[in-house]
Amino acid sequence: MRVATVLSARDWEPGLVSYARETAELRIVLRAFQPHEIEEHAPDIDVVVAGGEVSWVTPVQIAAWQRAGLGILGIHPAEDEPAAAMFRSSGVDEILPDTADVRTIVTAIRFISPSVSPVDREGAGSVTAVIGPRGAPGTTEVALGLAWESGRTSSTVLIDLDLDAPSVAIRLGLPPRPDITDAADQVRMTGSISADVEHRAGPITVITGSHRVGEGPTRPAMIDDLIDAATVRFDRVIVDLGATEPDGPVLKRADTAILVVDASAVGVVRAAHLVAAWAGPPPIIVLNRAAAKSQRDVVAATKEWTGIEPAAVVPDRAAIRAASLAARGPDGRLRRSLATIGPLL
Repeated sequence: MRVATVLSARDWEPGLVSYARETAELRIVLRAFQPHEIEEHAPDIDVVVAGGEVSWVTPVQIAAWQRAGLGILGIHPAEDEPAAAMFRSSGVDEILPDTADVRTIVTAIRFISPSVSPVDREGAGSVTAVIGPRGAPGTTEVALGLAWESGRTSSTVLIDLDLDAPSVAIRLGLPPRPDITDAADQVRMTGSISADVEHRAGPITVITGSHRVGEGPTRPAMIDDLIDAATVRFDRVIVDLGATEPDGPVLKRADTAILVVDASAVGVVRAAHLVAAWAGPPPIIVLNRAAAKSQRDVVAATKEWTGIEPAAVVPDRAAIRAASLAARGPDGRLRRSLATIGPLL
């Protein structure tokens, strides 16, 4: 039996490793310090032994291991009933308190029969991150337009992850709750997203940003789990990051990145600085609010300063601005301008 343990300072983990070294009853193939290590070595693992005291052992991580066909033994601190309840609700194969002796742990591992048919994850939803430099280039409106177009043919969720200035709720006239904090809490508890923490707007599902001071899901693990859960349920996950760092974790993990550039000299210079520090997938540039008389010059300047040809140009039209202020769906001119990006998502 090939076993991976989640590295822990509790006595059960080093005790199990020592026992495996001294006997031939099982083989420890990995002591994981980070979740991605188990995912990378999944083909060589039969059973994961995970402690409920480890912060990243969550329902989302457990669901990912189950989809990979791995058996799971959950070990929780004897006094930690919430950790035991988390393992029960996640449907792990076996659960033990960490007061169990090593022989009991080994016996429980032997009773676990890992799946021989891991779930194919090729069908998981794609993640598109929409980002812009400081100065309000229009990331929310572009993210909304992309989501609206996508929602006409695929199940799509728009997540407001602009932690400094979340505006999707106000833009669409949605109530402030439930919000992203509620969604992140639900994912941490159940491993999935339900309609209880979502809003519906036109053809798309929306998870709004949090306006509760100091209560947003600022820990990267919570945000990562939320996006993972969204990719299980939706074909397209579009994330409005607003003006954030070009090397952030969400941008790095995205399948596609949209860089929104204001069609002005200042906007192009700011975008060039952002591209210089870029750490995510190669950005697709959307030039926003381009005046007809200067459009050709701004497109040329954008290519010269960023090294990237804009993939879409959104015109500066009064109808687009009016729609953005009227708590309704994005204007058709905006959506048509972004339609060429659809095949790239």
